[in-house]
Amino acid sequence: MKNLAQLLNALNGFTVKGPTEKPVSSIEYDSRSCQEFSMYVAIPGSTNPPTDGNAYINDAIQRGAKTIVTAVPDFIAPDDITIIGVPDARMALSRISNAFYDYPSNQLRIFGITGTNGKTSTSFLLKSIFDATGEPTGLIGTTGNYIGDERIAATHTTPESPHLCQLLSMMVRRGIKNVVMEVSSHALALHRTEGIRFAGALFTNLTHDHLDFHGSMERYAQAKKHLFDMLPKEAIAIAIGDSPYSYLMLSDTKAKEKYRVGRSNAFDIIIDQENHSLSGSSYRLTFAGDIPEFQHTEMQIVSPLIGKFNVENTSIAAALAHLIGIDTTTIQHALKSSEGAPGRMQRIRLPNGALVLVDYAHTPDALEKSLSTCKALLNTTGKGRLTVVFGCGGVRDSSKRPVMGNLAAELADNIIITDDNPRNEPSEAIINDILSGIEQSNMHKVHTISDRFKAISHALTHSEDREVILIAGKGHEEYQIIGDDIIQFSDLETVKNLISTIFLSQHGGNSHA
Repeated sequence: MKNLAQLLNALNGFTVKGPTEKPVSSIEYDSRSCQEFSMYVAIPGSTNPPTDGNAYINDAIQRGAKTIVTAVPDFIAPDDITIIGVPDARMALSRISNAFYDYPSNQLRIFGITGTNGKTSTSFLLKSIFDATGEPTGLIGTTGNYIGDERIAATHTTPESPHLCQLLSMMVRRGIKNVVMEVSSHALALHRTEGIRFAGALFTNLTHDHLDFHGSMERYAQAKKHLFDMLPKEAIAIAIGDSPYSYLMLSDTKAKEKYRVGRSNAFDIIIDQENHSLSGSSYRLTFAGDIPEFQHTEMQIVSPLIGKFNVENTSIAAALAHLIGIDTTTIQHALKSSEGAPGRMQRIRLPNGALVLVDYAHTPDALEKSLSTCKALLNTTGKGRLTVVFGCGGVRDSSKRPVMGNLAAELADNIIITDDNPRNEPSEAIINDILSGIEQSNMHKVHTISDRFKAISHALTHSEDREVILIAGKGHEEYQIIGDDIIQFSDLETVKNLISTIFLSQHGGNSHA
């Protein structure tokens, strides 16, 4: 329980109707979760369908809420209900949540990672390094939330502020010191991380995604930039310099230490001597001479993760770890053994010699990078074809569909277009959007199999030695959304089960990741 009058110290520019000397048992933004003495924060939204939190104020009161926070406070309530009028309900939700849980971020070192692609992989790499120091680490992100080795299921990449602050508070009580957090553009635009104190921030890249929410690349970039604008002066800011948005991210940050990582001497931290294969990558990471205390420090990095994009992910994780004082040997050993995040270029070898890669690539940039990586590595062997199985989400940014179709046609030898969370949009319409980006001269490569299980089965059944099959779009996800139904489905488990039915039952043998 907290005292309402004390919680109100976290707000500015508010109005009050009713008593303030009263207990607050919880902070809720869903009226169905309210209980006796809850504070209900009415988050504005659409009225069709009805997602406006103000429409559920009476329901919250009936369930026991005694304090209502809203941007439209002009309604009549019972005498024992306190109405707090605020200019921005989402901002108020974040600030009150931080106060309710005693500002847990002040007792942790939190490192935020943002970017279109690479957030999850980089977060797992950084967690591996922190774990290697012997201290349990917290992780908040797409594939789940972790307190040490304990996994808690996640519904958002970055939780809503009450859940985020509660999770951070649990980490404090469990003795966690370092937390790695994926910070999504939605979370930044919707103020979920407002009031969180970050010790550092990493930027991976910015490419076409979420324009259905942000409206333009400029607004999307500004949302990402807010993470760096939030940093205190003692924080560290690091960006992959190959992205044209890296200058923007670092332009207004208060962080005194800010660095760009890239593949030329123009950068503060330099990647060179790269080697790539289907079994991993290696490179040298050099800290330039103008970085105090780390002049000309070099690290030879070896990683089982494949692709140039994973070199970027490992490099910023290694750079941050070294700049905060972790020794090079610990970093090298951690990265050499880290398999990265679930569902990120996750390898499964088929009994016939083909290689399956399950990857989360669901944006044009991510798909291009994954396909280009596979194609480049296949070209070094001189043999082997590249097959891609992918689809696009329904009721999401449709402009990327033809772009992804074109990329697949240009880079892959075989294309199987299938469902990937069609939701309430007709599967045929989504597939046709993807097909519209494919030139007629490439249509001979294409199969359309809307049932994802059958699509993966087709790819495996027709596979051959030295072929690479990229199954893209879902990665770690364990569900398929069709209509309003959420159906259990995992690309990884599907591949493993099909190995048994297609190969092992007929020929015997083994597979390995």
